[in-house]
Amino acid sequence: MKRAFCRNRPLLLAVASVCLHSGVVRAQSSSQEPVDTDSTGFTVLSNATNVTHWGLGVGAGVESAPYKGYGAKFSPLPLIYFDDKWVHVLGTTLDLKVGTWSNVSVALRGKFAIGDGYKGSDAPILNGMQNRNGAFWYGPTVAWRTAFGTLSADFLAGGNKGLTAHIDFGKSFDYGDFSFEPHAGVEWQSRKYVDYYYGVRPSEVRSGRPEYNGTSTYNMSVGTRVDYRITAHQSMILDVGVSHLGSGITDSPLVGKRFVPEARIGYLYRFN
Repeated sequence: MKRAFCRNRPLLLAVASVCLHSGVVRAQSSSQEPVDTDSTGFTVLSNATNVTHWGLGVGAGVESAPYKGYGAKFSPLPLIYFDDKWVHVLGTTLDLKVGTWSNVSVALRGKFAIGDGYKGSDAPILNGMQNRNGAFWYGPTVAWRTAFGTLSADFLAGGNKGLTAHIDFGKSFDYGDFSFEPHAGVEWQSRKYVDYYYGVRPSEVRSGRPEYNGTSTYNMSVGTRVDYRITAHQSMILDVGVSHLGSGITDSPLVGKRFVPEARIGYLYRFN
């Protein structure tokens, strides 16, 4: 059990970062005044005052792995948060702010997903498989905030691991110190991505594990985030949801689940 905690710590750091990133941005947006005209346009040309925010926190996540015989992933993890005029950092994700136009913000994203993949010893179905490793993902991201909710998207490349694209929509509702946000999303994964993480190469074929060449696929997810503002500087975030995996993944002989539930919880203290 201890080995499983250590093995999955980077992955859970990444997924919890996404959850807490949304909560922190939402908390900031709800407390800000209307957009200053000095802050519109390209960041490098903006006359907006540079204000720095930073904080520390802890989180934990549990997620069901799609591979046959691979149990749930669970681990505690530390979190580091930093935000100023130029960059936003939380966990393993860094956004370089390109600019803001009206309610649309654009950034260049870099994200380490070093916990993705598996080792051949992680599950019986993976015995004899070559290890699959994580990657550094990079690409543009955009968010459009309206009175109806926030629509966000990114398009990321991971070198020889392929491409991914995400579109997510969420709408926040405030109730006292609580904020509830139902959200839904679609993720596209390229053929190279699916083949790398779910494919079976000719040298890896075994009885009950035929060769499989992955195809591009779409995954869908729904869930709800709950934020609780303890004080002006402290907040708790809970995110629960489930993902439906596309046929490009579920057709793999390595995969035994079509629905993947997950839950994440975090605490963040903002010093300013």
